[in-house]
Amino acid sequence: MDDLMTPPMTSRSRSSSTSSFDESYFFKTYVPLSNLPTPPPSSHSNSSCPPAPGNLLFLGETLDHDLLGPATHLTNLIPSATSLTVASVPLVHAILTRTHLPLEIIALAVCILDSLSSRFALSWRQGCPLITPHPPAPFSLSEEREEVQHIDSIHPELIVLAALVLATKFLDDRQRTTREYAGNWGRGFWSCEQVNFTERCILENLQFRLLSLNQYIIDALEDMERAGRQVSPEIRADEDWDTDTCFGSFGGNKSAQKSMGCGRTVLDLDSELTPAEASMVKDSLVAEVESSEIGSQQQNLPASLSGTVETPSLSTIIP
Repeated sequence: MDDLMTPPMTSRSRSSSTSSFDESYFFKTYVPLSNLPTPPPSSHSNSSCPPAPGNLLFLGETLDHDLLGPATHLTNLIPSATSLTVASVPLVHAILTRTHLPLEIIALAVCILDSLSSRFALSWRQGCPLITPHPPAPFSLSEEREEVQHIDSIHPELIVLAALVLATKFLDDRQRTTREYAGNWGRGFWSCEQVNFTERCILENLQFRLLSLNQYIIDALEDMERAGRQVSPEIRADEDWDTDTCFGSFGGNKSAQKSMGCGRTVLDLDSELTPAEASMVKDSLVAEVESSEIGSQQQNLPASLSGTVETPSLSTIIP
């Protein structure tokens, strides 16, 4: 009776010592990983993932360092709800380098993106074309289907490209086709249907009210300059972008604005000066004030004494 209730004992020992390791049993049951069958590709294979932004650069293409600030500012203005894919600053930087656009047109694109409402993201995600046709091949199978993308596999930098195209069409009278914009600026990474839809979606969100206002353009230029200084600390604080832009056509003549301060230098209150620069500015202002006071004293003296007055040196005036 006891023999029937007792479970059968295994012949192998449960001891963890090395002496109980059965080498022959191990080699009989061991299967190397290389002999395992290859699993079939899943529906979300790597081919559907967007390539790295670095692959969008032409061979030998160099990025313009002066456009790093505008590229950073444009990337930050892309609505975050449009895609789960994180927008890439190098990709926008490469697009700006290929466009060769003046900063005023880029500033208008900044104003366009800054004016988008929260409803733009949903409209763009629901209606953006997801089918990218393959180029025709001579030996392609007739039953081969077109690749269907997911909305999150489309790089959101397409929105920046569409804003640049709208700004160019608004300020430049030269007519270009969408194929040229998508091929030359976007390197064919987005289809013409996607570019056209994004342009139309932006215009519908703005209710087709696109207007280039001087003050908004000036503010956008300042924002891009500020973004460039934050990204590149090596840029000097006194760097003037007005020489490379048409700032005078929007904000008036800068030399005329500087001459409206009674001969004194007009300082930007938002700019940060180092202690050494602040001391130099203070010394120059003190010297200018003292020299103007000395000139007024000489004019008030009689003619007989005007030639005998000794002008004190600046070392005795400036502490």
